[in-house]
Amino acid sequence: MKKYLLLMALIYSGCCCLHAQDLENIAHQKPVTFSGTIQAQGIFYNATGIQDRRAPFTYYFSGNPTISFYGLDVPLSFSFSQSDKSFRQPFNQFGISPAYKWVTVHLGYRDISFSPYTLGGHTMLGAGFELTPGKLRVGFMYGRLNRATTIDTTTQALVPFSFSRKGYAAKLGYGTDRNFFELSYLSAKDDTIKPKGVTPQQDYISPARNDVMGYTSRFSFFKYFMFESDGALSLYTNDVNSPISLDNGSSTLLNKLRTTFGLNGTSEYYTAFSAGLGYKSRNYGLKLKYKRVDPDFQTMGAYYFSSDYENWTVSPSANLAKGKIRFNGSLGFQHDNIKDQKRATNHRVIGAFNAGVDITKSLSVDAVYTNFSDNQKAQTVLFADSLKIVQTTQTITIMPRYMIISTDVIHMVSGSFTRNSLNDYNTFYSTDAVSRSIKTNQYMLSYNINFTKRMLSAYVNISDTKLSGQGMSNSFRSATAGANKVFFQKLQTGLSSTFTSSKSLGGEDTFIINATGNLGYRVTNKQLISFNLFLTNNKVKTAGPQLQPNFTETRGELSYLLSF
Repeated sequence: MKKYLLLMALIYSGCCCLHAQDLENIAHQKPVTFSGTIQAQGIFYNATGIQDRRAPFTYYFSGNPTISFYGLDVPLSFSFSQSDKSFRQPFNQFGISPAYKWVTVHLGYRDISFSPYTLGGHTMLGAGFELTPGKLRVGFMYGRLNRATTIDTTTQALVPFSFSRKGYAAKLGYGTDRNFFELSYLSAKDDTIKPKGVTPQQDYISPARNDVMGYTSRFSFFKYFMFESDGALSLYTNDVNSPISLDNGSSTLLNKLRTTFGLNGTSEYYTAFSAGLGYKSRNYGLKLKYKRVDPDFQTMGAYYFSSDYENWTVSPSANLAKGKIRFNGSLGFQHDNIKDQKRATNHRVIGAFNAGVDITKSLSVDAVYTNFSDNQKAQTVLFADSLKIVQTTQTITIMPRYMIISTDVIHMVSGSFTRNSLNDYNTFYSTDAVSRSIKTNQYMLSYNINFTKRMLSAYVNISDTKLSGQGMSNSFRSATAGANKVFFQKLQTGLSSTFTSSKSLGGEDTFIINATGNLGYRVTNKQLISFNLFLTNNKVKTAGPQLQPNFTETRGELSYLLSF
């Protein structure tokens, strides 16, 4: 009875923010609209040197029409080919959220978020409402969270199945978008009847139940400061049919809530909490965040949760010299095993920083640095050196660019240098000859020219990549050149070619040519006829037996696209 008295206060006032059909403007909307695309395509294929990887000719006729009835969208799709014909509704899920002033009603399939830890974006088939009179933020939702699945009898495969799961959620809050405090609650339960077709190997799966109480808050103060926090307590019963009752050794909290929530010996409780304090002015910003999630924390109102970690994050930012100097980044410290239940604790340092400088109106430089460090420490004496993890992954990228802009021509030269390294400090597997560390260096340089009045553009790109580590050494070099031109405002043309060579230690040296040509003619604003031609030529330069043959592939695609 205590539980339902608590819920009644929430049921008469809970809320979620969703895009909805606006009934106030329904008189100005068209009753029925039809939109989408239809495409017809023919593909020609030929290969020499290897076996054909597709049919010499294939055709496709497909479409994605959408019917709208007073703002309610019904997406459909169809496709026809020589091997398959189908007409289907891609998701077979429909929902509507009509709104009038401060009242919104939700019907059908809806993705709702009350808080990250209670109902956090889970798709629910049901009905609900949200009310926002003034600063009051209220709402309620009831429906099915999961549909029961059965074993695939045609393949006899052990396909995972689930129970039919239903539940309700409510939220009560007060405030505006910048300043508010909300309480939310979720109660969900699996059906106690097992699905048909359950095999003895899967009979161990039991119906579960979940009750989650949480809060969400956001506050802004002193113009430049903000505070946000989310938290929840989750009561999870893994088997509602279990005859095992809570014993005296259970936590005091579980014993106090035993009768109200029907807890038993398979029940556990978990907590999750996060908070952040930030400062943001015109030129500077700083945010400090803390987050802690218990091991095995779960809620039936969200699809996935990372658990068993605690982390601190600090995120500074700056915008100086009228935007000519920019900086933002984050530095985080994280560890798992927060309840000392594991034999090892993994400590991580996560850093990411971005900086940009406009040296002149034409010359700019950007830089990116990331660092991810793992350090797993033993909690017991039974800890093998082979399981020890001490790794650091670092990436640094520098990207200069130079632009010359005139009335008729735009020139841009850009480059980048990226160095990525994974350093493994566990010497258990390493020897003097072989190390588990990996390093990658990549250099790129490109030039683009755009003749705006002539509707002509051209580009050249070159790159060089070297990968080394763990007794291997690979290198890749490529060059790309291409151009695009529009004739008569309707005919679009393009050509491009890429030449790539690769060399590997103890492997094959290859040279690959990829060429592409395309033509597109826009008959009207809603009709486009196009032809694309693709060529791939692969050559292997190896004195001995080749692991792969030399081959050439060509593919042509002729298509017609209609938008409506």
